[in-house]
Amino acid sequence: MLDLKVSDYELEKLLPTESTETREEIFSQIAWSVVCEPGDGLAGLMVQALGAKRALVNELDSVPAQEVRAQLIAAGLDSFELDKHDVFEKVLLVGRERWRPRISLTNVRQALFRIQQSNGFVITPMHPAWPGSLDDLRSHSPMALWIRGSLESLQKLQKSVAVVGCRGSSSYGELATQNMVSAAVEKGFSIVSGGAYGIDGIAHRCALALKANTVAVMAGGVDKFYPSGHADLLKRISETGAVISELPPGSAPTKWRFLQRNRLIAALSQATLVVEANWRSGALNTATHAQTLERPLLAVPGPITSPKSAGTNKLIADERATLVVDGRDFLDRLGARLELKMDFELAGLGSIETRVLDALGFNSLELSEVCAEAGLTRDEARFGLGNLELDGFVVRRGSAWTKSQTTL
Repeated sequence: MLDLKVSDYELEKLLPTESTETREEIFSQIAWSVVCEPGDGLAGLMVQALGAKRALVNELDSVPAQEVRAQLIAAGLDSFELDKHDVFEKVLLVGRERWRPRISLTNVRQALFRIQQSNGFVITPMHPAWPGSLDDLRSHSPMALWIRGSLESLQKLQKSVAVVGCRGSSSYGELATQNMVSAAVEKGFSIVSGGAYGIDGIAHRCALALKANTVAVMAGGVDKFYPSGHADLLKRISETGAVISELPPGSAPTKWRFLQRNRLIAALSQATLVVEANWRSGALNTATHAQTLERPLLAVPGPITSPKSAGTNKLIADERATLVVDGRDFLDRLGARLELKMDFELAGLGSIETRVLDALGFNSLELSEVCAEAGLTRDEARFGLGNLELDGFVVRRGSAWTKSQTTL
């Protein structure tokens, strides 16, 4: 018997602030974040199709792979999707081999204890403050977010830009970063980055100096800030913004986890700016994730003689990224790219959907509030919200509605 079955009494002790109705599902989401590595598409597929609790029970009870397939098909998936990488039953057996050593109630207890000791907390996709833009990662979206900071900081990411670059930045790159970040925060953008040395650190420091919101995404547990040389910086970020990770406390940063971390930086932001990146910079990985998510990608050019700008220059030369030359140009091009994307997406919307979207703005509204703002009946508002949800323009969090964070 796998050691992750938990009594109602133990569950209440572990998650005392959660309601009885949602506690088991939230616990299961947290457990999955402990059990699987970041970006585990198989676990994500099963959790999204079946719910975290049912998917976890399947593993605890060692439900045969053929029966799990039947459950997934009954939930709406087809055989082509299940077998697109290999025969599902074979893939599940391999996945179970990865997960089995980590399926332990002790591991979940320790993670929850460590986050409390760090004065942090954990949220799952069921939480009203969950960043809806992460849902664009589909089956590769995180199971939970472990956080040191404020929920308000996450909610401000509805208007945000990722600023990334190489660790060994030059004075040119640092000056360019300050220029771009200063322009962005003046217009109310939050700054998302990875807390690393070089461009990441400059972006965070500039945002802090201007009293703007900034979020650092970690590749390990938030109980121990990494890199250690940025411990003070990350502490400052956690006091006014947020330091987050999809990995539970106690997890060490690894090369794989850094690469997976980059997809969260891209997904949390409406656009990504690359400032100085050499040929092997992790910032180029973030750029690729931004492109995959169809987010605007921008880059600062550098001297052709500088290895530190080789990656950014190549992004521009290959027309993967839009060239920006200063803060004003950055805002102009960022605004134009986002506006163009939005106009294209909105072209097919009807009048009711458009009025609902206008009513929401950047707020989170109940159905009755949408009706009042848009001048619609409840049935009309429900119709508009339903269509917008299907198209990915809005998400529902509890009883309230908000724009998805990829939508302006």
